[in-house]
Amino acid sequence: METDLSLNARKFEEYFDRWSPKVYQYALHKTRSSYLAEETVQRVFIKLWHNMCHKNVEASIESQLFCITRTTVIDLVKAEYHRNKLLQCQPAPILQYSPQEDYQAKQLASGLQQIVETLPYRRRQIFMLSRFSQLSHKEIAQKLSISTKTVENQLALALKTIRKALFIGILMLTNL
Repeated sequence: METDLSLNARKFEEYFDRWSPKVYQYALHKTRSSYLAEETVQRVFIKLWHNMCHKNVEASIESQLFCITRTTVIDLVKAEYHRNKLLQCQPAPILQYSPQEDYQAKQLASGLQQIVETLPYRRRQIFMLSRFSQLSHKEIAQKLSISTKTVENQLALALKTIRKALFIGILMLTNL
């Protein structure tokens, strides 16, 4: 003889298999979020299981699921709205650096500037337009009347020179 729990479990599986896609589609339509739709399905069927085990509900399974789904979607949308609103209201954290970190950052920027100044004129010009003016390779090529391939090659050479010089500088600092 089957116990009430195993009977409920079997019914629950049937309900889940039959209704979870419909609950998901309804929630997806209302929330436009697959995450919230999946969360809705989970919460709806947890509530349904609780109702099956602890309450003697006379309503049909369809009406129970519809009621639970509707209220769950509303709750999740409200929570998501408040969470997003809270995230927008919070000011960005102010990063504070120690004097030593500040000094090191200034030294690095100064060193980078010195390295860039040693680059050949055209290579330095291309590097500055790319990194400091935020121009694309195509925009740089048009501005300087050169091919995009030349821009790419010159940037690669500039970055290689900078990396090598920074690496040597770091090695020298660690050997002091």
